[in-house]
Amino acid sequence: MTLVSEDEAEPIHSAIVRKEAWTLDPVRGLRADADKRMKEGPWTVTTDRPKGVELDSHDYYSEAPYYWPNPDNPASPYIRKDGQINPARFTANRTALVAMSDAVLSLGTAAFLLDNPAYGQRAAADIRAWFLNPKTRMNPSLDFAQAVPGLNNGQGAGVIDGRPFIRAIQGMEFLSQTSYWTPAEQAAVRKWFEEYLHWLTTSKNATDEKKSGNNHASWWTAQVAAVASFVEDSRTQQMAFSYYRDRIFPRQIRPNGSAPREEVRSRSLTLSAFNLEAFTLVCRMAQVHGGSGTADLWNIRARNGATVSTVIDYLSPYLVDPKKWSKEQAVEIPADSLAFLAFAGMGLKKPEYLDLFRKLEHPDSAWMSLVDLMVSRFEAAAHQTRH
Repeated sequence: MTLVSEDEAEPIHSAIVRKEAWTLDPVRGLRADADKRMKEGPWTVTTDRPKGVELDSHDYYSEAPYYWPNPDNPASPYIRKDGQINPARFTANRTALVAMSDAVLSLGTAAFLLDNPAYGQRAAADIRAWFLNPKTRMNPSLDFAQAVPGLNNGQGAGVIDGRPFIRAIQGMEFLSQTSYWTPAEQAAVRKWFEEYLHWLTTSKNATDEKKSGNNHASWWTAQVAAVASFVEDSRTQQMAFSYYRDRIFPRQIRPNGSAPREEVRSRSLTLSAFNLEAFTLVCRMAQVHGGSGTADLWNIRARNGATVSTVIDYLSPYLVDPKKWSKEQAVEIPADSLAFLAFAGMGLKKPEYLDLFRKLEHPDSAWMSLVDLMVSRFEAAAHQTRH
């Protein structure tokens, strides 16, 4: 699988069946989230369309967050105000993509781990509406994402809108281990993602994103690795891992662990943590896909001596107390991004990162419940090894 190895999935499932103590709280959270998703959706890109924009109704469309009408000349192209989100921009497709991905993660994971057919059937219905139904499916590209009115119909920065697909893929991989999703539909969704992967690796917007040199390039790499994993394209997946090792990590991080391209921004702490989250997902995927040809990305060292640990150690004090951060930071860090501490703690075998992950406040979500189960199982296995 992509983020959860098969060596982990079955032991977690067995422990849930046995009602082992460490599974009880996360399972409560997972079940509550899945029950909520049963009452929502399905979501589509065709439900809400932007006004005055000529597009196929199946094309995903969003508008860039930091662009505003020019008060001096309302007819001219929008102007950029970094960190200031325009609340009037068109976000319906993006909101739907996030909701669909979270629901598929939640319901697919719960269908497998809790042996619940209703969750599986609902996940399959959500997937069908977004990816397969000829009337409602999304075209497999993000050509028209993060458009700037008056300037363009979409840009490279819009590729980051596809980030939630990583969670959807993990949900689908759990779902595919059950009998609640037909092989024909699984094959059709894989075909959709093959087309999306082709777009991610060949289109101008995606190529611009790959070369952006900041968190956008990191998330391009994480998406390519996840989608390639899902469609079993090992060559493209290895390309993503090599790109992370040779270009993403060494070119973005200073010897002290800081990311200068993120720190000049108005949400500098949030974006630094966001960038690190993409790093750890790529490292985690490489770990899960181990075997020949996959380097251990957790322990790579940039020429300046920095490692992923350097970045985590640099940011950790500010995760505990964001007020200590002296650079510009307009908003709080989204707490669900703190999963990077969990993945790094397991990947680097550093209990202090797992302790910090547990100490920091988490939202109630299927994603956090799943990460909690992975961490608890890792700690239980480590405990057994020691005794």
